[in-house]
Amino acid sequence: MEKAYENIKKYRMIEDGDRIVAGLSGGADSVCLLLVLKGYIEREKPENVKLLAVHVEHGIRGQEAQEDAEYARHFCEELGVAFRLFFYDVPALAKAEGLSAEEMGRRVRYDSFRRAARELAADGGRIRIAVAHNQGDQAETILWNLSRGSGLSGLCGMRMARDEMIRPLLNIPRARIEEWLREQGVSWRTDSTNLTLEYTRNRIRHEVLPALSRVNQRASEHIAQAADRLWEIRRYLEGEGERWLSENGTVSGEGISFDRTVFGGLDTVLQDFVLGAALERLCAGRRDLGAEHLESLRRLAGSQSGRELRNLPGGLYAGIWGERYVLRKTVPEMANASGNFPQRALSIPGFLREEGLAVRTELLDAGPERVKNERIPEKKYTKWLDYDTINDTIKLRRRLPGDYLLINPGCRRKKLKQYFIDEKIPRADRDRIWLLADGSHILWVVGYRLSEGCKVRAGTKRILKIQVWEEKEDGR
Repeated sequence: MEKAYENIKKYRMIEDGDRIVAGLSGGADSVCLLLVLKGYIEREKPENVKLLAVHVEHGIRGQEAQEDAEYARHFCEELGVAFRLFFYDVPALAKAEGLSAEEMGRRVRYDSFRRAARELAADGGRIRIAVAHNQGDQAETILWNLSRGSGLSGLCGMRMARDEMIRPLLNIPRARIEEWLREQGVSWRTDSTNLTLEYTRNRIRHEVLPALSRVNQRASEHIAQAADRLWEIRRYLEGEGERWLSENGTVSGEGISFDRTVFGGLDTVLQDFVLGAALERLCAGRRDLGAEHLESLRRLAGSQSGRELRNLPGGLYAGIWGERYVLRKTVPEMANASGNFPQRALSIPGFLREEGLAVRTELLDAGPERVKNERIPEKKYTKWLDYDTINDTIKLRRRLPGDYLLINPGCRRKKLKQYFIDEKIPRADRDRIWLLADGSHILWVVGYRLSEGCKVRAGTKRILKIQVWEEKEDGR
């Protein structure tokens, strides 16, 4: 697996002090991945590296799944690699959330990997989550995205290394992986659900790709190579968007502006990348912006002065002020009069009063042992949040369009409006409920529930304690 070792070195996937979680299903790809990671660590000897294998049991295949878990545990014992098992009833969770078992399975797997990684890195170190996607998986992903009408981003496929995710096998064919394991005398498990055509990926794997291979035997390889070329095109366009913004944009306060007529004269493709560059600078909910939002932002350039977009994810504001196109991280104060405002930023630590409500915040140091051994109290008007999961300034405010919560089990997004409906909160009361918000992400519906995305877990380093109460007219 020299090619995999070269990938690890080229993309700096493993360095001193890293905390690596490897997904281990027991299939050929994941078995190969774990052997590659362990072999690289033993050969290159990076200092103070921790490696943990994680197996996720989905509650679907009964005895066969239990045997897979036992195989994975025994395999790790033989290798001398730490092992962690997670169990979920995926069919029940999928039914409860209205998702396919395929999508729910993916969510619980990545949630498990991230939970294990946070715990492994509780004493410090860079988190790396290693998954066993190979060249065939890359081709499947691109074809799936293409069939769903994906844009350039989806056609670029998966990256070898991006953020905390690493994929050392991404440019290696599945056939070569199995051949190498046989050369090493290593067996693996076969998941029977990989053979059924019930799942989308399996239909692509067993029907679409074989048909393409009859056209050209190297179809999967060529699709993956096309993704790499498209990625280079995307990087170039991102650079062009940033260059245009640097030459034409003006930064003032918490906003960026540029001449709306000059922007409107750009090609539509470049407009998207200029907007993307602006959002990167503002750190204003880019992940939450879909194609429909970008289309609205493009159309705004041709609008008359005074036209605004205020219902964008992440609290982002866009408006035409004279001949200037303005993007801001938050809605400007002059626009607050017509919305459910005010919005008040929380000082941490600090205290504020707003319309008879008092809020006190404290920042507490939470070592891993404290979080592990002390039960976080459940109180209606006192909450403990994982401070390091919060991206932006926390605002105390009422509801706005685009608000959402992250809910169990895999931090699935739910619109705040739907949450109110599910909780049978009267429509007349919804605008009076106080919220603590990180952009459009609602951290706490005061008096109700916390978002799953900010709950304190093992591995939490800093706890934000928030107390809320109503003050009497005499100030008590």
